[in-house]
Amino acid sequence: MEEKNAHSQGFGYRFIGILVAVSLISAIIGGVISAYITPNVRSSVPEATPSDRQIHPADGQKQVIKAGDLVSPATAVANRLKPSVVNISVNQGPRDAIHSGLVGGVGSGVIYRDDGYIITNNHVISGAREVFVTIGTDEIKARLVAADPETDLAVLKVDKKGLNAAEFGSTKSLQVGEPAIAIGSPFGFEYTVTSGIISALNRTVTIPDEETGGNITFTNLIQTDAAINPGSSGGVLSDATGKVIGINTLIISSSGAYEGVGFAIPVETVRSVADQLIEKGKASHPYMGIYGRDARDIVVADSSAPIKKGAVIVEVVPGSPATKAGLRKEDIITAVDNTSIEDMDDLIAEVRQREVGDSVKITYFRNGKEHKVDLTLTEKPRQ
Repeated sequence: MEEKNAHSQGFGYRFIGILVAVSLISAIIGGVISAYITPNVRSSVPEATPSDRQIHPADGQKQVIKAGDLVSPATAVANRLKPSVVNISVNQGPRDAIHSGLVGGVGSGVIYRDDGYIITNNHVISGAREVFVTIGTDEIKARLVAADPETDLAVLKVDKKGLNAAEFGSTKSLQVGEPAIAIGSPFGFEYTVTSGIISALNRTVTIPDEETGGNITFTNLIQTDAAINPGSSGGVLSDATGKVIGINTLIISSSGAYEGVGFAIPVETVRSVADQLIEKGKASHPYMGIYGRDARDIVVADSSAPIKKGAVIVEVVPGSPATKAGLRKEDIITAVDNTSIEDMDDLIAEVRQREVGDSVKITYFRNGKEHKVDLTLTEKPRQ
């Protein structure tokens, strides 16, 4: 179990449109993937002005672009990252007892290590019987190393060495408005490059979890207007220097296709989870042990509570850190350490920023009175 929203009305009221995990499922492997694609496409990354530029290809050698060459950042990034971005196709078994063929899907991935480790999204490979990775012109069968539904990340392994691993950057100094370049396989079109900007940082997005029937929340996401479409899942989001800053994973759309609001998992999360999946076959996450709702969305039995914001506990998991700390159903959590909590998304985001074993001070209201308690986060149990 996890600390997640328990909105009885789902998540639709939070967003205009629908949230789409951007892998692409085709009806039958080998069939035609059709989609309506808007013809009006433009780049929001301006062309480079005439000046000397130093571009650093994947081989580490410096390539000096002379004044007048007019190579855009998107072109330089595409040249640098193309050898590191892969196409992923999956077989998910027979379509049904009547129809022939296999149900399959298409997604993207990025080479993490030159000895064959590849990062993609969990939802790209979830339920797959077979996974194939296209590197350049070679299609290679891959095996699943491990996956982490909590962050929607997975690591694959192919039996090939000397691959062109991407260079991973950082989001620490990333600013809204900076160029962003997305590379992947939207609608199965390999090595598609789109460009835009960083629209926002540290976004929290909650979507339905089809496996559990509840909700799953992603935190610290990078928002971009670089075009991301079905099939782009697992592809890279790069800065203007060609360093990977995120893995593309979600879009918000009323049509199921690009409408200018896409999300990527930040590179710090990607590297941490990928390393854990490779080293120990799982990723550890801090755990509090409650289910909750936004205070503003429900009427609490304690109508005298002088608080309208916060996270209301609707269930405490027996034996969890929350139980041991003495938290109860209908307590309203309003702060973690010195950070105010306005809703469940805030609470989830704060817990996710901690490490297993960290102690946090929880501020909460019960029967109209404020209380504080120390709580030690443990490792989230595997479901």
